[in-house]
Amino acid sequence: MNVVISRKELLRGLHRVQGVVEKRNAMPMLSNVLVETKEGGLEIFATDLEIGIRGFYRAEVKQPGGVAVSARKLLEILKELPDTDVAMATVEDSSFLSILCGSSQFKIMALSPGDFPKMPMTIGKELPEIPAELLSLMLSKTTYAVGEHDTRYMLNGVNIMVAQMSEPSTKHVLKCIGTDGHRLAVTELDIGDASGAGDLNVIIPKKAAHEIKRLLSDFAGDKNEKPRLGITDTQLVLRMNGLLLSARLIEGSYPDYEQVIPVGNDKKVTVEKTSFETAIRRVALLAPDRVNTIHLTFETNRVVLHSSTSDLGEATDELAAHSEGEGFEAVFNARYLLDALASMDGDQVVLELKGSSSPCLIHENGPVRTLCVVMPMKI
Repeated sequence: MNVVISRKELLRGLHRVQGVVEKRNAMPMLSNVLVETKEGGLEIFATDLEIGIRGFYRAEVKQPGGVAVSARKLLEILKELPDTDVAMATVEDSSFLSILCGSSQFKIMALSPGDFPKMPMTIGKELPEIPAELLSLMLSKTTYAVGEHDTRYMLNGVNIMVAQMSEPSTKHVLKCIGTDGHRLAVTELDIGDASGAGDLNVIIPKKAAHEIKRLLSDFAGDKNEKPRLGITDTQLVLRMNGLLLSARLIEGSYPDYEQVIPVGNDKKVTVEKTSFETAIRRVALLAPDRVNTIHLTFETNRVVLHSSTSDLGEATDELAAHSEGEGFEAVFNARYLLDALASMDGDQVVLELKGSSSPCLIHENGPVRTLCVVMPMKI
């Protein structure tokens, strides 16, 4: 292999795959990145066997070939090089990769590309184009509620599904759902005719959702960039602008999230979002560390927040609110409330409750419709 590529282009490719490069030593090959020549450029590929990212980058190919090298070390070298063209070539029977840039020269250990794990990236059935900014927003407003190392392994992923609209029947809604059993986040986006994708109801790992968000952030400002989601029996594939991300699906059925959404919440409390977040953070300073419990007392046109810990003390704060219905007190995990509020974009939020033991419902309408449910705590 012998190629010349701009440092900026090569850095972009390496940055995009760093999130899936395996940091542990269970399988040393996974700490490497595969670099292979294609017509007119290079393909850079990395995988942890659950997620794979492959991208194409323009380069001058003088001799075709491929090599697997340490992703971390190659990135560290490129960060220290001047912003000009980089020449890379395999030497000594492809046991090393030579890197030339200006007056700098490196030679790093290389492995055969044939030993690098393969990961199928079949596109499968594709959904209609989705603006990168909106797809990123959907995942940002959902992944915070996904479980971490939950024994109910389905809860460790984001449920992605497509539902048919009743009117018009040719239109569909894309939904992303996340829950850890204590809170629920649901986002919805109207899309075109997705009947060609069949019945879509899959679960992707939380890490894959984060990687998709990270890749989409590169294109969030480009309204012309519209990625496509493809589905096979075992994988979800994101395709856009020379990039492919493949994520292995989590097997199993996701819980029926609609059963968790409360109905008949007749008590509505409207608060200024930033003031509410600030008050929660203050009061949470003296909340019990393990459960992060705070008490909210909803009164006429105000909310009183309170926390106490036997070995630290207590804190109280209050803020103005517009409330409907009789006053009552409810207990919540402060972090869960803050996460839900952070997913809302408006200046004000409306909390809908039924009473002290009812879940708190927060929702907003916009290009991406968002709904959050936070379960109360029992004290």
